[in-house]
Amino acid sequence: MKILKNGVSAVVILTLTFSYAQEKIKLNHDHSKMEMKQTPVEFGNENVAYAYEHYEHVKNDLVGSNPGDAQKGAEMLNEALGKVEGADAALSASQKIAATDILKVQRKAFSELSTEMEALLRGKITSGKLYKDFCPMALNGGAYWLSSVEDIRNPYYGAQMLSCGKVAEVIE
Repeated sequence: MKILKNGVSAVVILTLTFSYAQEKIKLNHDHSKMEMKQTPVEFGNENVAYAYEHYEHVKNDLVGSNPGDAQKGAEMLNEALGKVEGADAALSASQKIAATDILKVQRKAFSELSTEMEALLRGKITSGKLYKDFCPMALNGGAYWLSSVEDIRNPYYGAQMLSCGKVAEVIE
């Protein structure tokens, strides 16, 4: 009986911990009340900086497994990318995220978006650095994403595998 009680207690604790972690991740962003924050990375082009800020919001919404917020964030990213020269491929990927509230589809499009954003951002950083992160398990072969912080927060799995991945490259 004691083993059963300990087992039930462990399950309850794990469930509460997991629920708390998911709720904490969900609190990352509310796009309806979004204020642009200064990232530790600065870019030589204001429009590029603005687009990157929205990319970060979309990424964080995917980390939090919030498809509705990711969709709203992608709509804002679409607007920002429309002001960046040479951003057509990134805009196309962002539009795929904005067009659906299906998390799996958004995450696949986010991989494409990350590749295109990297191409846009390289050579435009004036201070700070970006981390190109990689999850070998994402999308059946691995996928990259960009972050302005070194800590791994996986947008492809969210709370399920929050810290799965590694820094593959530092872009300065």
